[in-house]
Amino acid sequence: MSLEQSVATVLERQTDRFYGKYRGLVLINVDPQNQGRIKAVVPEVLGIIPTNFCLPCTPYAGTLAGLFTVPMIGTGVWIEFEAGDVNRPIWTGCWWGTAQVPINELGLPSQFTSKVLRTDTGLMISLDDAVQSITFKDLAGSNTMSMQLGMVLVQGKAFMVLDAPLIFHGQAAIHPAVLGDQLLLYLNQMVLMFNTHVHPGELALGILPVVPVPPLPQMLPATPALISFKNFVE
Repeated sequence: MSLEQSVATVLERQTDRFYGKYRGLVLINVDPQNQGRIKAVVPEVLGIIPTNFCLPCTPYAGTLAGLFTVPMIGTGVWIEFEAGDVNRPIWTGCWWGTAQVPINELGLPSQFTSKVLRTDTGLMISLDDAVQSITFKDLAGSNTMSMQLGMVLVQGKAFMVLDAPLIFHGQAAIHPAVLGDQLLLYLNQMVLMFNTHVHPGELALGILPVVPVPPLPQMLPATPALISFKNFVE
């Protein structure tokens, strides 16, 4: 084959090949093979005709391992074509439109010092190098966990549950927790016994009554104010 023929063959192969990235919009994000594939509309290449299923270009993948994120319908995506072949599309990432960048945990625009992962419903993980903080929160901010400046703060809208065979509050914890309601019952039983206790009368020389000792003031019963109704143990 002559040089001219070789060049002609190469040029022919390059016909209808598309290299580089093209802007697209997600049209279908439900993959019957559950591989994270999508179909997109790429006007610059295919007009209004949707692509075939685009394989994801993920930063990490393995057998039952990897980062699995699928963009919602209408999301802006970058589309490439393997070897330039429009029949082998790849979605390699996403792009934001105006005012679409996710806000941080304070409801403010994210800055270059922060790394924010926010889902479409508002679940968020925010890492801020500027203040050395890590925050997990839901859309309403009712349930949060944050770590900042040596403090870990966990807040729950209704309640929080710590469940394990053994729970230690502090590395040197050795003392068992008290069951407050049982202790309250026991203390009130002791108070009742003390307040109702009567010594039998005594006689001097067996015939003369002894002047009784003035009665002590009665002990007050233990009240629920002694125990917490926010912290419970099993």
